[in-house]
Amino acid sequence: MNTRQIQGWAWAACLGVFALPAFAQITVEETDLPQGDTEYTFQNVAPDFLADFESSGPGWIWDFTELEVVDSTVTLVEDISEASFTAQFVFNGFDPEYQADHFYTFLNVPDFGDLGGDVGIPVQLDEVVGYHQIAGGTYNQVGLGMSLSGLELPIPFEDVDEVHPVPLTVDATLESAAAYEVVVPATLTYVVDQTRFSEVDGYGTLLLPDGTSHEVLRLRSTVTSEDSVYVDLAEQGFTFERETVTYLWLGDGEMPWMEVTTTLGIPSVVRYQGTVLAEEDTSSTEGLTALRSEMRLMPNPVRRGDVVTLGQPGQPVNWTLWNIQGACVLQGRSANLNTEELDAGVYLVRDERHGASRRLVVQ
Repeated sequence: MNTRQIQGWAWAACLGVFALPAFAQITVEETDLPQGDTEYTFQNVAPDFLADFESSGPGWIWDFTELEVVDSTVTLVEDISEASFTAQFVFNGFDPEYQADHFYTFLNVPDFGDLGGDVGIPVQLDEVVGYHQIAGGTYNQVGLGMSLSGLELPIPFEDVDEVHPVPLTVDATLESAAAYEVVVPATLTYVVDQTRFSEVDGYGTLLLPDGTSHEVLRLRSTVTSEDSVYVDLAEQGFTFERETVTYLWLGDGEMPWMEVTTTLGIPSVVRYQGTVLAEEDTSSTEGLTALRSEMRLMPNPVRRGDVVTLGQPGQPVNWTLWNIQGACVLQGRSANLNTEELDAGVYLVRDERHGASRRLVVQ
């Protein structure tokens, strides 16, 4: 699937859910960032190596409606007052530089056992928690909490990791450095020295698989790190470099509406904040099976004059068809859409009952 740049106020009108125009340069304020004592539901997506996660620009439409959900996870963001005693001593104490506002568990835990080839690292990493603050006009990570083989270990960064400016605007950039050291007595020492370059490289509308759409800023954050590991038992150490690029689509969702992390250009983490399109409950209707609320367009792209099937054959859909100027050009209730009267171009088909929107290309 490809993202497509479409400018103009009318595109937002055709989505039917925005008060802002599609090219509005939104600002992400402090209140739009993660809040303590709040749960956020994420859908983990199977990495699509053909998906275009990189493209961006002003007034952009990121169409990820066809991504396939694998499973769901819930992230609980907690206020720093709820942290453990050892974590509060470090991140809720007397040093304002390390005073965290909130913390949450990272969903993707690094596997130290895969590092270092034959050397390996004899540590079972159970959980990684990030401690964050909003201070000095930036959103920062001040440290980590690691559960290593059952041992809780708070790790303040020697140099705080500044992730992005606050408020975050369309022209924002930030370059920062961070460093920290993990010492497990008589086991290992792990040192990280990294640089981060963050920039807002686009703004526009994000279309998600659950049929929702959001006005967002797209933040591209590149982290280059040189890591050093010394394993006590092996009396051997090694260093390695790594680079990760993280794309965040930020708006009013507090946590990112969507997150993609790539290593060497290959997506390793793809997830979005939202739900899975639910199946319609038809249990009280004898002889009918549950209908999926997700609308599929087949074929797509379609040749002008051909008929497009909306979902499953024989199951009618209340639909409207919008052009990129924001005009509703067709509407109906049927299982098919005839393109004979349409000009070649890009359209948006909206399932009026369930709110799902899908892009249709007429050739």
